[in-house]
Amino acid sequence: MESDENKIRAIIVDDEMPARENLRFMLNDYCPDVEVVGTADGVKNALELFEKEKPDLIFLDIRMPSGAEGFDLLAKLADKKFYVVFVTAFKEYAIRAFENRALHYILKPIDETDLIETVNRLKDRISSDLVSEEGAMEYRESLMRIESEVQKQGRPRRLTIHHSKGIKIIDPDDITHLEGSGNCSILHFSNRSQYLDTRTLKIYEVLLDDSFFRIHKSFIVNLKEVAEILHGDEQVVVLNNGVKIPVSRERKKELIDRISELL
Repeated sequence: MESDENKIRAIIVDDEMPARENLRFMLNDYCPDVEVVGTADGVKNALELFEKEKPDLIFLDIRMPSGAEGFDLLAKLADKKFYVVFVTAFKEYAIRAFENRALHYILKPIDETDLIETVNRLKDRISSDLVSEEGAMEYRESLMRIESEVQKQGRPRRLTIHHSKGIKIIDPDDITHLEGSGNCSILHFSNRSQYLDTRTLKIYEVLLDDSFFRIHKSFIVNLKEVAEILHGDEQVVVLNNGVKIPVSRERKKELIDRISELL
């Protein structure tokens, strides 16, 4: 085991507390060379924690609530020196980008063997960068360009939903909104049909493009389908088909900004 001064000092950034604590416990049990010095649930707290602890490593969930916070954090820390292990819940998306850029990632649910191997590869990278300034600069460049690289991979133009009899193929443009239902999602379509999928809303935030936005913890809407935003005791959006969906107060401003960008 490394002495405390030689340990990799890490912070965990994830909006879900169970996910943060699970990763903390796993690192403590399986990766004795890593010392978790703090956790954060979003960009603001992560920035404060980073300035306080000056960690060597960030375990970063790249799909916090709106889908951009992880990358926003990297942009705000562009002039700092640190390493990142990206944490993602959806293994078929963005992985090529991480591998192309030789960046480190782990998949949710986290497997202990994958975690150990990822930390070992990162340790090798850190050791290599200590003797190669050029290598360290290449890593920083890759880190700062990963968002555009992820976008370059492209989100799927069509989605597949597995069910007991086979696979249903859908066009995302036909979706008006998605509704969370436990660990599943109900997809609502423009013809007013609906379909239950075992993937969560958080995974759909990754799958769907910027024309979709999570306006509430239980709803994602297709912004192209929004006809009105109503104010009152409760904020709601009205879709083209007349369906009304609640908007959380903290998402209202961003919703308006996102709709404006589409106009």
